[in-house]
Amino acid sequence: MALIDSEGNIFGRINIVDAVAVFLAVAIVVAGATFVLLDDPSQTTSGTRYVTVDLGTQPNYVATLVSEGDTTVDTTGANVTITDVYTTASGSDRRVRVRARITAPMDGETVTYAGAPLRVGRNVELVTEEYTTSGTITAVENENPNLPTEPIDVLLRTELTTETANDIERGQVFRIDGRNVATIQSVSAYRSGSDTTVAYVGITYQTYRSADGPQFGGTAIRHGATIPMETDLYAFEGEVARVGALTPVGQTATRTVSLKMENVDPDLSSSLGVGLTERVRGETVARLTDVTVTPATVVLTSQDGNVYQRQHPVQKDVTMTAELRVRETSTGVRFKGSALRQGRTVVLDFGTVTVEATVTRG
Repeated sequence: MALIDSEGNIFGRINIVDAVAVFLAVAIVVAGATFVLLDDPSQTTSGTRYVTVDLGTQPNYVATLVSEGDTTVDTTGANVTITDVYTTASGSDRRVRVRARITAPMDGETVTYAGAPLRVGRNVELVTEEYTTSGTITAVENENPNLPTEPIDVLLRTELTTETANDIERGQVFRIDGRNVATIQSVSAYRSGSDTTVAYVGITYQTYRSADGPQFGGTAIRHGATIPMETDLYAFEGEVARVGALTPVGQTATRTVSLKMENVDPDLSSSLGVGLTERVRGETVARLTDVTVTPATVVLTSQDGNVYQRQHPVQKDVTMTAELRVRETSTGVRFKGSALRQGRTVVLDFGTVTVEATVTRG
């Protein structure tokens, strides 16, 4: 069969004039599309980066509004969307950090924002229908929408009123703007005065992982630092006693010790008896199992120089046996935070009476 027959058809099927017309139409369409895609200066490539923005200290009425999903679109076409929020207490205000996804025009291989490359130290504005604020970029990454946060176990030592100490319970949370930032894990306490209690509170904090280590409320989590804890029932600050642990050093145990008080007022000695118990938060700290009261002795010197030992007509000596809740550590036994050894003085608060006694055997 001839390629083009006598009637001008290709292979006897397609007219050559029609074929040329179709070919020219397709070529024009392809050329036009190529021109639009390659040569149209209005076509701009966009890129995406994830940045950490430190919004600093914000008043509560602003911090409460900052949320995941908030979006800002500026006049250059850059889209800023918050993907993660970390808020902690800072006095009466809030310290706020956010992670944001920024989609903006590309300048070569660089994503630009407000006409300049995204860099650490630049300012980012957040403008929504509810609030306006701004902060400083502290990190820029190609991906990862989450802030560098991590839970850290911390043991705080604090002095509280007895009422506040009794309010602390395992499982209570520190909540800021609907987000849990700390959870009570353990509590141990003892009285240190008529209405003062020393408490060791184990807390898991949700911390921000900075270049200097974990932080909470802008304070580095390290031994001796002071950080807050707050719930609907109470608020206090405590000194970091341990990091990475929720209880004091050592194991809880019960130790029987002998105690003695000399030259005690008879009213005090008569108020002591077997069964007296010091209890804090429903737990027994100390309990007397034996009490012996004898007349105190007094040393007298006669006019001729002789020395005599006589019974005091009023004062008493008191010998007691007590069961104490202690912590056994690698460096010795501790009671109420102090070493328990012969010759040391311990304070026992039985509610109706408080005594100071010397350890004679323990």
